Amino acid sequence: MKISQAKVEKHNMQLKAPWAIAGHVHESIENIFIEITDVNGLTGIGSCAPANDSKENYNHYFKTLDEYSSSLIGQNLDHNSDTYDSLLLNLPEYPELRAAVDIALHDLYAKTNKTSLVQLLGQEHDSFKTSITIGVESLEKTITAAQSHIDNGFSILKIKIGECVEEDIERVKTLFELNPENIQIRVDANRGYSKKELIKFYENTQDLGLELIEQPLKIKNNKDMLYFPEDIRAICVADESMKTYDDAVALVTDQQPFGVFNIKLMKCGGIYQALKIAAIAESEGIDLMWGCFDESKVSISGALHAALSCKNTKYIDLDGFFDLGWDLVTDGYICESGVIGPNSKIGIGVEYG
Repeated sequence: MKISQAKVEKHNMQLKAPWAIAGHVHESIENIFIEITDVNGLTGIGSCAPANDSKENYNHYFKTLDEYSSSLIGQNLDHNSDTYDSLLLNLPEYPELRAAVDIALHDLYAKTNKTSLVQLLGQEHDSFKTSITIGVESLEKTITAAQSHIDNGFSILKIKIGECVEEDIERVKTLFELNPENIQIRVDANRGYSKKELIKFYENTQDLGLELIEQPLKIKNNKDMLYFPEDIRAICVADESMKTYDDAVALVTDQQPFGVFNIKLMKCGGIYQALKIAAIAESEGIDLMWGCFDESKVSISGALHAALSCKNTKYIDLDGFFDLGWDLVTDGYICESGVIGPNSKIGIGVEYG
């Protein structure tokens, strides 16, 4: 694929409602987009959501990607390791920017082959139920949000916890009373618990049948996870502890502190790196969860296509678009009653709105 043009732009997208996780409240999210065009006029689109949401950081990221994009013009960027390894070489400190370029290249490559990306990668799954996330809220607001999601067809709720273990226990128990036969609950502590607090939380909720416990401890305390028996670790998800391929390698060495890896394209640097992580996880019997931030349909769709191509994908948490008031693109995927799957279009399936 010889590249003839590359365009970078950024858009500030208001959230439908303020969004809270442990220690942070967000009212809008800015995504950076890149469109890459080949000499035949085909285009691939990618996007990213930088983790640090300060205005200065966004401007720096935008300038960095804008400058880098000009170096792509005139290059033959084939779908091989050399192309994606060059991203890591040229943008080593910017996994989100690498993800944007990587998604655009995958989208373009699939379009040159006149097929969807997931079919090109090798489709293993048709669709999954996605969880829908509830931020750190009061008990009353949590219950209201949960009921609204259930009424809209979602059957997997992910609850942000980690600020007060006693309140977390109460919230989870109350949620299970809403519709215990038809919903599943995942929790995400965002590194908010100590080992002692995790023990207390689990002892008070283990009879409820929690589906997953995401990143309960700080990264530096990964070894403390080995205190817990294997059946507990099997439902514990490495998120912040598992950003890169090297992190994945470290977590499968000797005893495994987590039974599930949460892959986020913004953290690992794109689809190519994500599939490397998926492969080593599969070789070690570790299940995959695919997650996101508040992101455009562009990157959400890229993650979905990658997820559906991996045998060991078991959980989907690709709900970031549902928080946005608007997006630059349309389509990308189909989500009905909480079940998310690709559409029938080529590439990653998005169209400019």
